[in-house]
Amino acid sequence: MGTSRLTSAKENSPVAQDAWVLDVLEPDQLVGAKKEHYPRARLGPGTRILMWAMRAYVIFMLVVVGYQVWVTVRAS
Repeated sequence: MGTSRLTSAKENSPVAQDAWVLDVLEPDQLVGAKKEHYPRARLGPGTRILMWAMRAYVIFMLVVVGYQVWVTVRAS
């Protein structure tokens, strides 16, 4: 019973789901598939604003956490 859970968990992992590709493709097709380059996606203005807002939020939170650590260390 415990073995079947492990087996099903392994089969549902992303690596196991994509492993069939290695069995299906010929060696030269596999090399070609690995060398294929996808260009950077072009983002719309709303998405770009959202990404920059998220970056600013992360920097702001780093400052807040750093300040809290500094205050805590200084108080003890």
